[in-house]
Amino acid sequence: MPAHAAPLSSLQVGDVALTWLPDGIHHVRPLEQYDNGNQRLWDENPQVIDDEGWLVMSIGGLLVRSAGRCALIDLGFGPRAVDDIGPLTGGRHHGDMYGGELLTSLRRAGLEPEDIDAILISHMHPDHLGWVVTERAGVAAPVFPNARFHLGAREWEYWNSGPEAHTHKAPAEVQMQVIADRLHLMPDGDGPVPGVTAMGTPGHTPGHMSFVVSGGSERAIVLGDAIHCPVEIGAPQLDFVFDVDPGAARRAKEAIARELEKPDTHLVGGHFPEAVFGRLLRGEGRRYVQLYGT
Repeated sequence: MPAHAAPLSSLQVGDVALTWLPDGIHHVRPLEQYDNGNQRLWDENPQVIDDEGWLVMSIGGLLVRSAGRCALIDLGFGPRAVDDIGPLTGGRHHGDMYGGELLTSLRRAGLEPEDIDAILISHMHPDHLGWVVTERAGVAAPVFPNARFHLGAREWEYWNSGPEAHTHKAPAEVQMQVIADRLHLMPDGDGPVPGVTAMGTPGHTPGHMSFVVSGGSERAIVLGDAIHCPVEIGAPQLDFVFDVDPGAARRAKEAIARELEKPDTHLVGGHFPEAVFGRLLRGEGRRYVQLYGT
């Protein structure tokens, strides 16, 4: 069965409720995004490929409801479409990347933008910042007017003064300004909202953060872009084309995998197709991901 973007779904982690809020989808050619892979690897994993041979990557944000707080981890791509992102070839495929559904998904979960009081950013690539700001009568305004932004200090510094600052990969100036006006810089191990702890996983970007959600005896690790595709779990040699530091990214993936092997630990893979919630298993001498509901 060909792969599709993950739908709205929920996972209870002790007393913390997680809800995946779809925003859109990204289609990529697997051999171009992972140039140290091979076609056989993808032929053996048809569950992540659509009927035209594209690797399907979901886009969205994660709603966290904990101790009366409502937070979002990442903000999707926003209401736009891009035909060509990075080293893609083969022409348009339903829009190579598009968003626009996150606020509808949030309302389906019973909330309005005003209900969100914290936004946790794994890193500052455009498919994670899409709903920072909106235009109202020609004036830029925050989409989530009551929310404070939480992100890693190294990530903030990189996009302000690093080698990719002010390039096409960087956040828009208006996004940076909205974030700066209500910014909390997280160190590794910070707890921006009850039950959520920041976990430094640099490599994809220098200040990339994953997040550990804890409730009772359970926990869930929100991967961000430390792991883009479930196939990476069983094929640690894969390097994602946009990783700033591939060596650090591989070390981060290994550290995450060790954590996922611990008891009562779920994973949340925000770019995974079909489902974002699952767990890591071992069998026949290898690691693999079991996604819930697939």
